[in-house]
Amino acid sequence: MPREPERIAHLETLEALEAYDKSASVRSVLRVQDRDSKISTGARPIMHSLTLGVVRFLNTIDFILLKIMGSKPLSKLSPHERSAMRLAVYESRWLRTPLEVISANYLGSMPHLLPLISSALSLDLQKSIRNLKPIERLSISLAHPSFIVKTLLDNLPRAEAISLMEHNNAGHDYYVRANALKSGTTDMFSSLANSGAQLRPDPDVQGLYRVNRGIESIVGSNEFRDGTVLIQDKASVLTVMVLNPRPGETVWDACASPGMKTQLIYEFMKGSGRVTATDIYSNRVRMGRDRSRLLGCDAVEWLQADASRSPVVGADKILIDAPCTSTGVLRSHPSFKWRLNKARLLAIMSIQNKILDGVLTAYADKPGTEIVYATCSLLPHEGESQIDSAMTRHRFELLQVPVPNSPGYPSFKCSQKVCRLFPHKHATSGFFIAHLQITR
Repeated sequence: MPREPERIAHLETLEALEAYDKSASVRSVLRVQDRDSKISTGARPIMHSLTLGVVRFLNTIDFILLKIMGSKPLSKLSPHERSAMRLAVYESRWLRTPLEVISANYLGSMPHLLPLISSALSLDLQKSIRNLKPIERLSISLAHPSFIVKTLLDNLPRAEAISLMEHNNAGHDYYVRANALKSGTTDMFSSLANSGAQLRPDPDVQGLYRVNRGIESIVGSNEFRDGTVLIQDKASVLTVMVLNPRPGETVWDACASPGMKTQLIYEFMKGSGRVTATDIYSNRVRMGRDRSRLLGCDAVEWLQADASRSPVVGADKILIDAPCTSTGVLRSHPSFKWRLNKARLLAIMSIQNKILDGVLTAYADKPGTEIVYATCSLLPHEGESQIDSAMTRHRFELLQVPVPNSPGYPSFKCSQKVCRLFPHKHATSGFFIAHLQITR
């Protein structure tokens, strides 16, 4: 019989999975579970890991269940039974948890499901998908929607596309940096090391450290809570480095919340110049303003505004970190891949186009203005395609993004000037970065 905290964690995982059936984001479900949880903080990582694991491989798990259930659809199961079976399949096939342990954890009241889980454990997945179309085979074996599989195969060599999807199903890379706006950073990293974190300096970005071990101890540290140490993906840091804000400049962060890039922009400017951060939603503006206060950049001006209407005039440099599908962060947010559909993608592309078009139009008579357009997405629809489209309507020069070994997807006009970052190549989130300068 497992220890009591582990048993409770398994039961709460079932509750989280049932809630996920009605929610777009599994992370939001887990936040609610954490808030209402009866288990200790130390046992919560078990719940998080199991829930995210099931969601990460959801289409593969459901394919296995459909195979062993024959003609009975999953919808005929109760939410509790469906979640229990998904979790049991994940534990038995991916984690190699013995069936007797699974039964003791959460199938004790549902013994009729044990024969099905036993069948799921012995199912030959590769044989079962052998007669599917190639895209569908990869979709099931690599746990990605067919649309994403096809898009990646259309834009990357097959082996690289497969490697990328495999990395999407693996652990996330974490990076930390000191907040130069706060005092007391000298002994920060030694303090984190003493608490169990293992850090390695990044070879490309000075002052950035990759977390090899101990992200939980960093999140739980006083240094993280008070904003002295910041967790920020390397791709996010590189985006601000491409913008290269300097003291004395006027910088507009157009889609700024939650404000991590805003803080780094302010840091680069060393207290000289003007930083305006905008977001269209009032709650996100409040969030960004609160974070700015915590992180020591109180002088940032936060405005609720529609970036497509260009509410900030006279900016020297503009960052458009546009709303996107977030397919670049599937390692930490696996539910994003399952909520993606054609209607959602088209809606997001329309928003991106309006923002980029609005800013370029508003600054058309201000040559020299620099704009960095970025998305946390793996899809060319949100990156190269947007820049190629803008090139047909506006006058600007594409400046070379100085990140080695990171060209855009081929077959686009902008490919050699823009930057694509990938988890399997750069150990970052998937990211697109383009650097534009208005011309006469």
